[in-house]
Amino acid sequence: MTTVRTVIIGGSTDQGRVRGENQDCFGAFPAQVLNGSLTKGRLFVVADGMGGHRAGREASRLAVETLAETYYSAPEKDVTMSLKRAFEAANSQIYQKSITDPSCSGMGTTCTVLVLKDGTAIAGHIGDSRIYRITRRKVVQLTHDHSRVAELVRRSIITKEQARTHPERSQLYRALGTRPTAEVDYVSPFRLPRSCHFLLCTDGLSNLVDEDEMHSLVMARSPREACDALVELANERGGTDNITVQVIHSVAEQNHLVRLLEKGAP
Repeated sequence: MTTVRTVIIGGSTDQGRVRGENQDCFGAFPAQVLNGSLTKGRLFVVADGMGGHRAGREASRLAVETLAETYYSAPEKDVTMSLKRAFEAANSQIYQKSITDPSCSGMGTTCTVLVLKDGTAIAGHIGDSRIYRITRRKVVQLTHDHSRVAELVRRSIITKEQARTHPERSQLYRALGTRPTAEVDYVSPFRLPRSCHFLLCTDGLSNLVDEDEMHSLVMARSPREACDALVELANERGGTDNITVQVIHSVAEQNHLVRLLEKGAP
C-alpha cells in the first residue's frame, strides 16, 4: 500500500472596511495539478503592496506573477535554489519598474511563499506577511516580521498586544523591490507530519485575529470555509487594512493509487 498526500486549499482576499482599494495579491500554483509527481511541487504566495494606489497594486501583482513564473522555469532542480532565483527576479522586476515609471516610484511589497513537495515544506519571506503552521495541538509562526515594531517585541521592549496598536507597526525595514537587491529569509526544508495546516496571511488579518482564533477556525472548518470566516472576523473588528489569507491542509493517507487530490483551489 502506498502513502499519498492529499492537499486541500482555500484562499480569500478582501478590501476591508477602511482602505479605498485592495493592494494585496495572492496565488496558488500551478492552478491545475494533473499529476502528483510535480518536479517543483506546489507554490503558495501572498503579497501586500505599498507605495501609493497604482504602485501598491502593481508591486504585489508583479511579485506573485514573476515569482511563480521564474520558480517553475528555473533550470535548477533544487527547490531552495529555484526559490532564491524567483525572489531575485521578482525584486528586480519591481525595482526596475519603480525607477522607470514615475507613477510607481518608491513602490514595494511584502512577499511570503510556501512550497510543498514530496512531504517536505520550505518557505521564503520578506516583510510582515506571515506563515503559520497549525496542528491539532498548537500554532507556530514560521516567519519573523521585518518591521521596527516586531523588533521591539523580539527585544521584549513592548508586548505583542501593544504591537497590534503601535502607530509605527507598518514601518518595514525590509521589502521586495525597494532596493536593487533584497535580503530574504528562508525557512530550511522540514518534513511534514501526517496532518498539517498552513496559514499564509497579510497583516490585515494578523493585526486583528490572534493565534488561538486562527487555530480554532482552521481546525473546525474546511480551508475555504476557514478563509471566509477569518476574513469576516477581521472585518467585524474594523477591517482596517486589506485582508488576504490562504489555508492549506496537507495530510498523508494510505492509498492503493498513487495520486494527489486537489480540492477547493481558489
